[in-house]
Amino acid sequence: MVKRSMVIVPLLAILLGGTVVAKQSLSGVTVPLQPQHGSKIGGKATIVHGISPNTAIVTITLDGVFIPETQYPAGIYRGACAMITPRLKPMYELTPVQGGRSTTNLKARTPIPGKYAIAVWDPNKTKTMSCGGGPLDAGMTGAMK
Repeated sequence: MVKRSMVIVPLLAILLGGTVVAKQSLSGVTVPLQPQHGSKIGGKATIVHGISPNTAIVTITLDGVFIPETQYPAGIYRGACAMITPRLKPMYELTPVQGGRSTTNLKARTPIPGKYAIAVWDPNKTKTMSCGGGPLDAGMTGAMK
């Protein structure tokens, strides 16, 4: 039981940034979120394994000027930050960011090799405000199964 839950953090670490972009520690992985499209809002997403096997907790913390009571949609997407559009459906829809923070409990699936990103959108979901991520190595996926 412990082995299966311990696999999720490295799996999501690779999914959302690999070893170059994401910082992994015993408490999880942190993905930097960079301002996008003229936004001055950046931050970080932290991913830790949940209590149940194959679950994870994704926490987003934003820095910058934003309206505290406004909800900002967020998600984990397949593709690079530059390729994400409002029509693209997220692989994982995250709890909207409000007051600069969001926490989502999710059940993880085995990822498909490619690029992935965590994106936070403006309130109308017309453009991303902040985004971060990176590639998933196909060779590492097989090792994680």
